[in-house]
Amino acid sequence: MKNVLKTAVVLFTALSFSFANAGELSVTGSAKASYVIVSSDSSTGTQEQPNSLGVSNEFNLGASGELDNGMSWGYNINIDGGTTQDDGGLYLSSDMGKLAINISQGGLELSKAAALSADGNRGSDSGFAEGMFEEWSAGDAPNIQYHTPADLLPFGIAAKIAYVPNTASDANQSVNDLTASNTGAVNSGTLANSGNIYTTGGIVNGGRTFTQYQVSAAPIDGLAIGASYGDFGGSTGDEGQQAEGGSWYAKYSAGNITAAYGRSYVALPNASTSVLYETVLGTKYSALVAVNDEVSISYGVEKSEATHNLNTTADVEQEVTKIAAAYTTGGLTLSLGMVDYENVSYTANKDVKATVLNMGMAF
Repeated sequence: MKNVLKTAVVLFTALSFSFANAGELSVTGSAKASYVIVSSDSSTGTQEQPNSLGVSNEFNLGASGELDNGMSWGYNINIDGGTTQDDGGLYLSSDMGKLAINISQGGLELSKAAALSADGNRGSDSGFAEGMFEEWSAGDAPNIQYHTPADLLPFGIAAKIAYVPNTASDANQSVNDLTASNTGAVNSGTLANSGNIYTTGGIVNGGRTFTQYQVSAAPIDGLAIGASYGDFGGSTGDEGQQAEGGSWYAKYSAGNITAAYGRSYVALPNASTSVLYETVLGTKYSALVAVNDEVSISYGVEKSEATHNLNTTADVEQEVTKIAAAYTTGGLTLSLGMVDYENVSYTANKDVKATVLNMGMAF
């Protein structure tokens, strides 16, 4: 972290002796109409809900420019749903690398990198909240990052580091919105993960800070590999096992076929046997075929096993399988996804099926 701060000082010092040229503004985004069918006839936790029809939107407002000393800068703000700010960031970039300050964006975790899908959404992010726990993400909280310069290292090797100074649920502590306070409820908010495991059994003692690292490379044509790791600091109690997690993946493309495989590992903090879960081990593999310039199909499997503190409790593996197809012409994409969820929320024999039809427009 000291090296990151030193780099930040150098970049900001250089900035203080330069002036910005007029920047450019841009607006990009998408709108998507979805029809979702969810049902289940499993022996545990039967799930029946009305067929759902909806429209979602996402707008990204961007600004960028260059300084007289050759450095470039950029700013973005993302707006979705009911015209609410979702995330944003400000960065400076030069031959020394990139420095970024992000609000709810810029995650470095690679636990999802091996989940390819023709419609752009992995199975565990399609139509049903199955509660799969994955690697923590610095992008779920305000963070500061440093990225090494492009082409600095051989074989396309790139490194990134992100630091989260506060893992509480403070969303955006700007000078215009300094209202929330850290009451000591460590990691009870933004970094609690999308799954439900982290708070099950009273697991709340991750740490006040979070640091995440990522290394990626492209050693040969068609091959992309990467690994990420994150851990917490500043715990307020005896968590027993330190909260940490990491992942790796490999993706290879040959002609019109791309295949990917990845693993993730998470250790949950636990101070006593009353805490239900100890670790979460994940596996993802998928294949994507571009039939032609307009049509693509995919198949993907995601597995996540939650191991318990007590050997008297049986471990449960959750599995999500998705088959998808998409047709794209111009800015229009029509897609169909069929998803099977097994052992939802790490509950044995709780199975759900979902069918998702999307019509998306990019602009």
